Amino acid sequence: MVGWFAKKGQNSRVYMCVKELKWELEGGDSLKRATILALAQYFRFEIFDDCGISMDVIDRPLDYSREDLLRLYEILETVRNQNTFQIEQTKKTMIRFGMELPQFSIEHAKNTSRALEVWMCTLGAGITPDKRDDVRIVWSRLASSFDYIEEAILHIRQIEKKTAEMTGVSDAGMFSTLNSTDWVELCRFVPSVFLKELNLD
Repeated sequence: MVGWFAKKGQNSRVYMCVKELKWELEGGDSLKRATILALAQYFRFEIFDDCGISMDVIDRPLDYSREDLLRLYEILETVRNQNTFQIEQTKKTMIRFGMELPQFSIEHAKNTSRALEVWMCTLGAGITPDKRDDVRIVWSRLASSFDYIEEAILHIRQIEKKTAEMTGVSDAGMFSTLNSTDWVELCRFVPSVFLKELNLD
């Protein structure tokens, strides 16, 4: 009985993640979708090795066990939750000093969380196979925004520059580790489990 309740709770978290990301992508414009895609692909390039997430598992999540997928899902979920917590703490701290966090910073933090959710949903297609069609729609929306990727990357870099000016940090930002040409190429990646379904292969 305990195992049944645990599984139901795990499935509910995946369902909610897929539902919210799908809603966000369907309601956003092409630039917003491209921004989320660009951030998602950057994280795939930059942090997945450190998190112990292989390229193969996000390329073919249906080939892996629920246990393996859930373990990786929870790693990304923790990173996303920490990101959300940090932005909320920053907002509270600034309010105490009579300041307000700029809207562009809030929007960037939200896009960062959504970008992590792209991969959470991708893994979720294997955890809850009944949501596979919704995850396919997520990837369809992301892939359809590719023409806006260069604009999205420029937008992300501009936000990073404004943040550096606002905080007085002059060091190179996190996105400086990847040149724009390579970043665009990274954004062509779509998990192979969805390639044929989207006629992208």
